[in-house]
Amino acid sequence: MSYCTIDDIRSEGFTEEEYPDEVVERLIGLACKYIDQVTGQFFEPRELTLRIDGRGGRNLVLPLFLIDCDYVKVRGEIIDDYVLYNRITPIDDRPYPKMYRNARWPKGIMNVEICGTWGYVDAGNLTPEPIKRAAMKLAMYQFPLLSDSQAQEEKSLNGLLLSETTDGHSYELSEEVLAGLASGAITGDSEIDQILKSYTRSKFRMAIA
Repeated sequence: MSYCTIDDIRSEGFTEEEYPDEVVERLIGLACKYIDQVTGQFFEPRELTLRIDGRGGRNLVLPLFLIDCDYVKVRGEIIDDYVLYNRITPIDDRPYPKMYRNARWPKGIMNVEICGTWGYVDAGNLTPEPIKRAAMKLAMYQFPLLSDSQAQEEKSLNGLLLSETTDGHSYELSEEVLAGLASGAITGDSEIDQILKSYTRSKFRMAIA
């Protein structure tokens, strides 16, 4: 999982001599996990099978954007009488992903099984540029060296710094940050906060099969 690359970070002026690739890669991974936890969704294609409650209506609201559907089962039986709303442009279904079925989705607990490729992506299955930007900034937040005590203190006050490793370069995000904006936490960076708030979905009851 990576919403930005090492090369993206290098383009901001952070050299390999100061910040080795393995350190940058780990911090990008932490930033991406944070984004997923905060927003309640992810921003790359992933193959998943999800089980969802049928509500008895014709529209089945999906917890994530379904890029492509392999199959749908209702009470264990495969069906094909549905319409998937998975448009990106010019009409955008990503904020409100759903499936329509004229025969209705029968009420039940986890009685609808959907297998396919999921993820909030732009056309071409690309990570949205704002998410890429947020991942880059979150990763770069952790870059000040241990010798820069003022920068380290500022990050601790912002709740972003949990601990440093012995190489003197890498840091770990605090649990409060990983808890996410959904619980009211903020990063302390208005640009990141606005990006993540704009992509955050409410929690949805589901299970991965």
